[in-house]
Amino acid sequence: MSVPRNTGSWQQVNSRQDFAAYLHLLAADCEHACIGQDINEPAAQRWTNQTISDFLWGWVRLLGKRIDGTDLLQEEADGRPGWQGLAFQLDRARTSPPGFNCVLAESGTQSHEVDSAIDMWRYAATLATDFASHQRECQAAIRRGEWAGDGGRWAHSTLYNWLDAWAAWIGADPPRHTRLEPVTWRSVALQLSAAQSPAAPHSPRPPTGR
Repeated sequence: MSVPRNTGSWQQVNSRQDFAAYLHLLAADCEHACIGQDINEPAAQRWTNQTISDFLWGWVRLLGKRIDGTDLLQEEADGRPGWQGLAFQLDRARTSPPGFNCVLAESGTQSHEVDSAIDMWRYAATLATDFASHQRECQAAIRRGEWAGDGGRWAHSTLYNWLDAWAAWIGADPPRHTRLEPVTWRSVALQLSAAQSPAAPHSPRPPTGR
């Protein structure tokens, strides 16, 4: 397996296992950026979007560029991002200015409805909106003195734990993974839906060699 060795190595991602390793590396770098105190530190500069909602809205902006034809986002073919193209998008989403759109926020697009880049654009916005709503619900529960640490629609509240959960799901080998290749917008939506779920696995990160 070809294993990426740094957070700028999206070019080395050529398979599902490469992508899982890359996600783990992104998660480790994101955690380092989030717990750091210096906004001028290199890790912090690589992660101007440090929450799940900001990251997703940054991705929404990138997808908007794909739709209007100003940035094709390294797709391997029309309608097929490919593992490397998907890794490229995540690399860019770390620092892409969040593209909040109130119309998209209310689209309510579900993962099984995603067939195109436009659908993915809407679905990413739906996820970003739902995460923000879930966080508000958790905070309200805490204010009422209720436990809000488990359950709910989102298994993880931090971006780096969400990326790790995504990596763990991608790196596993359940029968459902046969639907992931070739990497289409529909299969990307399936990945995001699985990573969101409280049932998504979470595994220790492999050594990065850093």
